[in-house]
This record gives sequence, C-alpha cells and structure tokens, in this order.
Amino acid sequence: MGEQRHADPRALRTRAAARVMGWKRRSFWREIRMESSIVVSTPIPAPTTPGAYRFLRAVIRLWFTLTLRKIRVLHEARLEAQEPALLVVSHPESFLDALILVAGLERPVRCLILAGLVKGPIQLLLARGLGMITFLPENRQPALETCRALLWQKAALVTFVEPDPGQPVGGGGLAMTAASIAAQAESAPAGGLGLALLTVHLFVPVGRTRTRESLIDIDEPELARDCLAHDSETENDRVRELARYLESKCQENSFRLQPMALGDFLVDLEQVFREDLQENLRLHPAPKQKLEGFELSRFVVQWAEQMNYLHPGLLVSLRESLAVWREASRRGALHRLEVEGAGGWLRTPLGRAVVLLETAAGAGVAVYGLANHLLAAAVLYGTGLMKKSSDADKTKTWVWRVVIVVGSYVAQVFLVAHFWGRRGAGYYLPTLPLSGLYLWRYAGLLRRQARIAIRALNLSWEPAATTRFRKDFLHEINRALARHAEILGVPH
Repeated sequence: MGEQRHADPRALRTRAAARVMGWKRRSFWREIRMESSIVVSTPIPAPTTPGAYRFLRAVIRLWFTLTLRKIRVLHEARLEAQEPALLVVSHPESFLDALILVAGLERPVRCLILAGLVKGPIQLLLARGLGMITFLPENRQPALETCRALLWQKAALVTFVEPDPGQPVGGGGLAMTAASIAAQAESAPAGGLGLALLTVHLFVPVGRTRTRESLIDIDEPELARDCLAHDSETENDRVRELARYLESKCQENSFRLQPMALGDFLVDLEQVFREDLQENLRLHPAPKQKLEGFELSRFVVQWAEQMNYLHPGLLVSLRESLAVWREASRRGALHRLEVEGAGGWLRTPLGRAVVLLETAAGAGVAVYGLANHLLAAAVLYGTGLMKKSSDADKTKTWVWRVVIVVGSYVAQVFLVAHFWGRRGAGYYLPTLPLSGLYLWRYAGLLRRQARIAIRALNLSWEPAATTRFRKDFLHEINRALARHAEILGVPH
C-alpha cells in the first residue's frame, strides 16, 4: 500500500514549503550565475536568515542615502509584527519599488514580483537574499503555493497591482493575484488563518521632479475573512468580489491629485497638444485637418485617472514639467509685450543697437565712477542717509548728502596729491563729478533702456526654448501613454 499523506494544513509539507525552508549554500552561487543569463520561471527559494536580511536592508538603505533618496513611512504601526499580513501595493510593480518597501519597513517583508523585473546577477543576489518570490505570468501557481506557505508562517507578504487588459476599471483585475492568495490562505482551515489585509499607497518621484522623497502610506488593516463574501456561489466569485474590494481601496490613494487639480492638469494637457498640433499644421499644412473641436481622447483621460491612484508620482512629475513650459511661455509673452510697448527709438533695431553699444563701451567709465564713490557710499550707508526721507526732512537730508560727497572728494584729492603730487590731483579732481554723473546715467541706462534692448535680443531664442520645453513634455507624455497601451495590449 502506498503511504498515506497527512492532509492537515498546519502540518503542510509541500514542495513550496520545502523551498521556503531549504537553503543549499554550495549551489547558491552556481544558481546565481546560471539565472543571471535567463529569466527565472520558478519562485526564488526564500530563505534568508534574519541577520542576512538586516544586512542587505542596511546596504540598500545606505545606497538610497548616497543617491539622495529619502524614504518616509506613514502609519507603520498598523503593520503588526506578530500576525500574517498581505500588503497590497497600489502601484505598478518594479524591482526598485520592492527595494523601497524593504528599506522603508522595519518588519521583514517578502515581495512577489514578475521574474522579468529581476535582471542581472546583483539583482538576483538581492532577490535571493531578501527572499523575493518571482514568477512568470504563465506559471504563477508555484509562486502562489509559496505565498500560501509563507503566510502560514506568519510572514508579511507584498503584492503589487497588475493592470489586466481583459478587465475594466473597477472590475477587480488590478488585485486579482492578491485576492487569490488571500482566498486560498483563508479557505483551507476551519476558522481561517486570521490574515490581515493592508492596502499600501506608494509615492515614488520620477523624472526631474523637485522632491526626492519616497512615501509609503499603510492603510487600516482588515481581516481577510471579513472581506470575503461567504454567500458567493463559487470560489471564483469570492475571489472576484475580494479583488473588486481591494481595487476600490487602491483607488483611495492618499497621494492622488484632487479632482480639481486633475481637471486643471487635463485642461493644460489639452492646450499643449493643441499648440503642438497648431505648429505642425503651420509647418505642414493639411487642408482636411482643423483644430475646431479638438479634445483629448478618452484613452488619455482614462490613463490620467488611473495613473492618479496607481502612480501619482508620475503625474506630479508631469505637472512640474508642464509648469516649466507654462512659465517659459508666460515669461516670453511678458517680454514680448514689454519690448513692443517700449517708447521712442527703442522700438527700432538701430536704437536698441546704440543702447547695447553704449552699455558695453561705458562699462569701464561706470566702474571708474563706482570706485570713486565707494567712500561716499559707505559713509552714507553707515549713517542711514541712503534711505528715503520724509518731505519735512528732505532738504536737511540732501544737505548732509552733499556735504558727505564733497568731503569724500576732498579726502580723495588730498590722498592722490600725497602719492602723485599736485599735477596728478589736478587731473583727478575733474573726473570725480563727471564720473559720478555718468554713473548716475549708467544706472538708469541699465534699469530701463539696456534691459529692454537685451530682452529684445533674447526674443529670437526664447520661442525656441519654449518649444523645446513643450517637446520634452510631450515626449514624456507619449512615452507614458505608449507604456500604458503596451500593458493593456491596446493600440495607441
């Protein structure tokens, strides 16, 4: 007779559980070298000691510190250390996101990610040392068995949402894997496992955004048995109901843009596309193509709405790029109005050329005048006579200003006479008031006429810079849309 196997789940000794507990040291490096050149199709054997996990986590934290990436965890106390927990991250999975969670959370976590995201020997080494579980989309059952065994050992398991091309928004396709793991973990024993479900919102800055801080927000924990619909007819119905519930929790991302801000972003996005299309029509006229009735496609609107709760960091980066373009457009328009509204001969290219020539040629005389009046300026500043005075004290203030300036002239003339004689002082004396008068004119020249002339000169390249900002922004948008279309398997 064959050997009868024990069916008690608490004594489960499946192949997945053996993979979790087994650790073959001699074959470890050989497997790393072999797997670095292929895509791993089975779960990475989970097995790391607490000391090795803490060491690798310290290395990862040091790397984030050296790369100026700060990680802040909100409501970490909700992740109890003694109970099995399933963390559903409302963010598209990547190996970097898994490292952020490992580095940010004090409790050891085991991440379930696609095998294609683990690339190269270093990432394979980190994945093994941190006990990550990898799988191929067509062969995920061994990974689910490993997850089930881990949860029975009261581990904390991390899963990421995964967009499903066959599921509409709100249909539960984003969290189907997490729902399957939770349903399997709770269905076997009588009374359930007591699995805690926690939705985790992740904010990861991308692009040229000003912030370098990654945020992890842990939602209130809920028991999986309370979230499962026990009145469902089949196991698949229970899984789908739980997946829809988890997806609705993911859509409540604490880092998402508010509806008004998202609406403003879509309006600005439509304006960028409209201006780009207008420029293309100007350069390459198309009689049958017009701008009347132009609006964003439904695909773009749905992408923005989904990224608002799946990847808010991407929208924040795009909004900042959009703000750069809008600021460049605003400055260009103001400079153009300022130049066009300039009076007199500054409207003509010849008049602006004369102003620029005087600005360059008179710089030396202005510097000489500034050097001559440094002593007077220091005394006036120290006595407070450079500040504006009231009408009652204006005459007295100006008298003292003249006395100080003339006194500084006398002191400087005597100093020059002491070193270069009376002849040198005689040549130097007339230059003092003349250089002072020209310094006064040169300051007004810089404040008014030279500024307009330089702005008019810059108008030749400011539109090109604005166009470059717009092209960079559209490149980022099109790349994000193409990636989204590729995930969903739809043409774009």
